Amino acid sequence: MFAVFACSSVLLSSSDALEIGYYNKVCPLAEAIVSATVFKHFLQNRTVPAALIRLHFHDCFVRGCDGSLLLDVTPGGEVVEKEALPNKGSVRGFEIIDEAKDAITAVCGNVVSCADVLALSARDSFFLTSGLYYNLPTGRFDGRTSLASEAIPNLPAFTLTAAELKANFARKKLNTNDLIVLSGGHTLGRATCAAFTHRLYNFQNTSRPDPTLSQDYLRILRGICPQSGNPSPRVQLDKGTEFIFDNSYYAEIVKNNGLLQTDQELLFDQETSATIRSFAKDNLSFLKQFSQSMINMGAIEVKTAKDGEIRRKCNVPNSGRISSHATE
Repeated sequence: MFAVFACSSVLLSSSDALEIGYYNKVCPLAEAIVSATVFKHFLQNRTVPAALIRLHFHDCFVRGCDGSLLLDVTPGGEVVEKEALPNKGSVRGFEIIDEAKDAITAVCGNVVSCADVLALSARDSFFLTSGLYYNLPTGRFDGRTSLASEAIPNLPAFTLTAAELKANFARKKLNTNDLIVLSGGHTLGRATCAAFTHRLYNFQNTSRPDPTLSQDYLRILRGICPQSGNPSPRVQLDKGTEFIFDNSYYAEIVKNNGLLQTDQELLFDQETSATIRSFAKDNLSFLKQFSQSMINMGAIEVKTAKDGEIRRKCNVPNSGRISSHATE
C-alpha cells in the first residue's frame, strides 16, 4: 500500500517563479502524461528511476534546472554538458523525457517546458520506488546554453571531502541538510569500479585501502573490481535495497559499507554524522525530508520567460543552434 505525502507548504521556500499546478489551465493532463510515461518505462526497466533522478540532479547543478543537460551537440555549437566526463556514457533517460514531452505537445501544444518534464519525471521516479508522493512546483523555462566545460566545476566529484561537498552545495544555495538528504538518492543506482577503486588499493596514495571501509565489504568489492582490472563493472550504490528508495543507504554507511568516498565521508564529519545515524533508524523522516530537498534543488537558478524558452524538442533550442555564449 502506497502512502501519499503532499508537500503543499513548500512554495514559500521554492523559487518565486514556480508554483504548484502551474499547468492546470493550459495543460491539465501534463503531470498525468509524465507519470504514465515514467511508469511505462519503469515496468520495462527497474533502473529507470535511478537514471531519471540522477539526470535531474546533474541538470540542476549546472546552470540550474533548465534542461541544459538535455541538449545535443549541433553543427557550429559548443560541446554540450552531456559530453562532459561526469555525464558521458553514464547519464541516461533522455528518450523518456523526449517521449513524455512529445506526448504532452500532441495534446496541449508546446506549453510545457522540458525542464519541468524532467523535474516531474524525477518526482514520479521517487514515488514509484518509495511510495511517497509530493506536490512539485512547476513553471521552469528551458535554457538555450549548454557547455561541457561547466560540468566538472559544478558537479560534485566522488573524491570530495565532507567540507568540499558542503561548499559545493552552498554554492547552489543548498544547506548541509540538503547535502545529507540528497546524498540519500544513492539508495538507487550503481557506480562503476572506476568511481571507487582508489579506496580499495591506494587510498590517498598510501598503497593501502581506505581504513573507513569495512573489511567484509572490502573483500567483496575487490572480488568485483580487481586491481588494474576492468574499470567498467557496475556495483549497486546501496548494497541493502538497490531498487527500493529507503534509508538502507544510511544504514550501510553506519556499517562502513558506503560505496563512494563522498558517501562514507558524511559519517565522520561532525556536522553530518548525527543526521546520518538518525536517518539510518527513521525511514519516514528521511523520505519526507528528501521530498523537500528535491523541491529545494529543483528551484536552483530557474529560468523565466525573460531568459528562457519552452523548447519544441528537448534536445535542441528553438533557434536550432546551441548558443556558445556562457553569459546567456
